Amino acid sequence: MALHQEFFEPPETGHKHSPSSERPIDLVHLARQTLGDKDTETEVLCLFARQARQCFNQLCGTNHLTKRADLVAVARTLYGSASSVGAFGVCRAAKGLEKDPSDGMLHDALADAVVDVENFISGLSR
Repeated sequence: MALHQEFFEPPETGHKHSPSSERPIDLVHLARQTLGDKDTETEVLCLFARQARQCFNQLCGTNHLTKRADLVAVARTLYGSASSVGAFGVCRAAKGLEKDPSDGMLHDALADAVVDVENFISGLSR
């Protein structure tokens, strides 16, 4: 009976179990989101890279936001965008900043995640 269940249970489909989820961009997730259209993938990734840098600058860089609510809103926006393209490292960092936007270690984690994503996207276009 256990063998029967093993073959007929639906496969796990969460992004945590995908080998591609270990990359800065989960390309399997992105392909699902874009229905496999490579031109759309390229366009979405370029837009995301630009938005991730802008949000990062708002949170940590040159355009310091002073109100906690503004910081949380930017972190939430970045989280949503990152989750839609499969940038799950950015998701985790943005989610942390959404909870505690004053944590310097979380800012560092976000910086690392955004740079990893930018480098990964740049490498895809070569």
